[in-house]
Amino acid sequence: MKSSEMASPLNVRAILVILSLFAPGCDKTPLPPPPPTPVTVAPVVKSSAQVYLDTFGNCATVASVTIVPQVTGLLAKTLFTEGAAVKAGDALFEIDPAPYQAAVQQAQGSLASAQATLLNTNQDFQRQQQLFTNKVVDIQAMQNAQVKAQTAQADVLVAEAALQAANISLGYCSIKSPISGRTGPYLINTGNLVTANISHLVNIQTISPIYVDYTISEAQLAIVRKYLKPEGLPVEITVPDNPGDKIPGSLVFLDNQIGSQTGTLALRALTPNEEEGLWPGLFVNVRLVLETIPEAILVPSPGVIVGQSGPYVFVLQADQTLALRQVKIGQREGTNTLIEQGLAEGENVVVSGQIGLAPGMKVAPAPLTPPTPPSSDQ
Repeated sequence: MKSSEMASPLNVRAILVILSLFAPGCDKTPLPPPPPTPVTVAPVVKSSAQVYLDTFGNCATVASVTIVPQVTGLLAKTLFTEGAAVKAGDALFEIDPAPYQAAVQQAQGSLASAQATLLNTNQDFQRQQQLFTNKVVDIQAMQNAQVKAQTAQADVLVAEAALQAANISLGYCSIKSPISGRTGPYLINTGNLVTANISHLVNIQTISPIYVDYTISEAQLAIVRKYLKPEGLPVEITVPDNPGDKIPGSLVFLDNQIGSQTGTLALRALTPNEEEGLWPGLFVNVRLVLETIPEAILVPSPGVIVGQSGPYVFVLQADQTLALRQVKIGQREGTNTLIEQGLAEGENVVVSGQIGLAPGMKVAPAPLTPPTPPSSDQ
């Protein structure tokens, strides 16, 4: 009995020691909540935006003329520098005019002779008429004089035509540009004999204005026809190496059939190209502007996420928590995306730091800092 009574306090003491080992754990305080996730937000804004089709094409000259002489002769002068810009009416070449000046003088002499003969035959016809009236000559003599006068009149007309033709040929010795444009290389050098309607002297192509030829798919024809206006549609043309420089133009032509092999429709735009930034044959990007929306809802494109249920954004609420919002998106407008449905002006959306976000999560928002424009000193 005594042994059992002595063991009991030892057991109690052991239990107390064991409990003391676990007692500090019961006094731990709860861990603090994690800090809000930092994110970057940007406001939803209203601004002008476009509905457009992007494609590519090539520049083509409005007019291309190969200069050919209209008279044969020695190419005496070249009055322009190859590759130079010329205007309609500018003198380009001169063919030796001496043979044609001689032809003009000969025609002038022939006309003077015909006119003298006409004067003489008219006077003779008048005399014959008077004699016939006085019954001195018969009607045959008067008719003969009349025929001679008429023949002389015809000879004058022929001589006048010959003089006019000679003057025209002389005028063709000075070759002028029929269009405004830019010249190509010399095709024949000064001093060579050129042949009328055969020899090619130089090619001239119009640079300003200029066409831009491009295509759209047959599936896009319906939307183009939906927005097409009688005055056409605006077009923005850019060169791949300089996408920031938008050259304005307008749609002026749609082909009347879709290519059976390609399934595309040919379109043509016209641009004034006053700065000559475009060149025939140049590859360019083309934006066909179908409509301009004056008050479109825009958000920075990085804020739009595409999930299994479609595009969505995280919207910052007043209590600094997030709401997931499904949206209907349109086209990009620069660095922004057009929102057709789901957002309102003035709301703020997360544009950076979306990884790990969930609806209801508290965040620490920071405003989006616009990029700093380059210094003018650089």
